[in-house]
Amino acid sequence: MHDLNNKFHGNGSDRLLHVNPFDEKNDGSERYVSLRLELANASEHSCVVQALFKFCIYDRLYGKHIEQKVYHNFEATSAVSGVPCMISLENLMITPGFIIDDSIIFGVEIIKANKIPHLTLSGTLFLHKDKVSSTYTWNIDNFYKLPKPKAFSGYFNIGRCQWIICLYPKGVENNNFISLYLCLSEFVESVPNTEVFVEYEICIKDQEKGKHMKNAGRCTFIQTARRKAYGWGKRNFISLEEFESPSNGYLVNTRCVVEVSITILGSSGQVPGDMQSIFMK
Repeated sequence: MHDLNNKFHGNGSDRLLHVNPFDEKNDGSERYVSLRLELANASEHSCVVQALFKFCIYDRLYGKHIEQKVYHNFEATSAVSGVPCMISLENLMITPGFIIDDSIIFGVEIIKANKIPHLTLSGTLFLHKDKVSSTYTWNIDNFYKLPKPKAFSGYFNIGRCQWIICLYPKGVENNNFISLYLCLSEFVESVPNTEVFVEYEICIKDQEKGKHMKNAGRCTFIQTARRKAYGWGKRNFISLEEFESPSNGYLVNTRCVVEVSITILGSSGQVPGDMQSIFMK
């Protein structure tokens, strides 16, 4: 791996922009330029940094920049963004405007970054006396008949929250990928301006060998008077090519299975009285 990096400071943290000009996908059939963002001092923080950022490769002739937005939860065990921005090296070299005088300009824009302590969401943390965990399975009998651009599972309750899974069969921006998100629909008992802190794992199941395609994280969901739904997941969850390949078992006779596991760790704000309140200094 030929990795170049540049360190910069933003939003109160040191970050590294990694550029690999000779990256490869799983089959190794083609070279790609990939960009990843690293939180340089993640091990020094006892928190999760929830970040939305944008990679950019600049077109200096026509202004037709290559851009890709990425969401990632940075922490000590996940300090590097898991969704690289990948562009075909061949296409990049033959397209005028990107490489001028043997130089190319890469960039990253931090759109939003929030630091969430591992054990608290705000000044007051409400923890369940017993953690609430459950699993929901969404069986999709005919993937190709799903509505577009997005399809929803049924609603399901875990803890005092109502959840729903959102799937984009042709991706949010890239038609070659499936986008998959876990969304908070609403709190079962309406509690405005409240956040819930969860661990989740969402997967598309391998129905033959059990080698599921997974995405896991620890994040917050919020309900306010204006926002009734809030989601976390992965924009490029799996490529359509990989999903549709018969050897992978994700799509069997047009049927696929999406499963999500949720553990509710705590909540902040006005919550029902049967929770234990702990003040974090």
